Amino acid sequence: MWEIAAQLLAVGLLWGVTNPFIRLGSQGIESVKDTGSKWRNFLQEARTIGSRWRYWIPFGLNQCGSALYVWTLQSASITVAVPVANSLSFAFTAITGYALGEKLPGKKVILGTLLICCGSILMIYDKVLQEEDNQPQNITFQ
Repeated sequence: MWEIAAQLLAVGLLWGVTNPFIRLGSQGIESVKDTGSKWRNFLQEARTIGSRWRYWIPFGLNQCGSALYVWTLQSASITVAVPVANSLSFAFTAITGYALGEKLPGKKVILGTLLICCGSILMIYDKVLQEEDNQPQNITFQ
């Protein structure tokens, strides 16, 4: 179970840390000039974003997190994996964004994030306890 917890932590970390960098790498895409044609606009936006390594590196790492998440779901309970990975992602996004100079979320958002993380920890702890209860006991007869 601890291996699954570490994998979910890594997923939350990969998703959360890369979100602010993806946002930074995609800045300016909204300023692509309107050419009057949907297809030309699409191609111009694709060319603009396609040439930005500051977008593609975090995006690739984010997708590695998604692949790890799908791989982890093979052995993890979905009722634990979804809230744990998403809450950790939210927390890491807030921390990384603040480190990059973004505005700190409000007190209610921080409190909500802490409560979600505490709930995730309790869910993992409960799952560990359930697994320990289900372990066969070594009984010897004399």
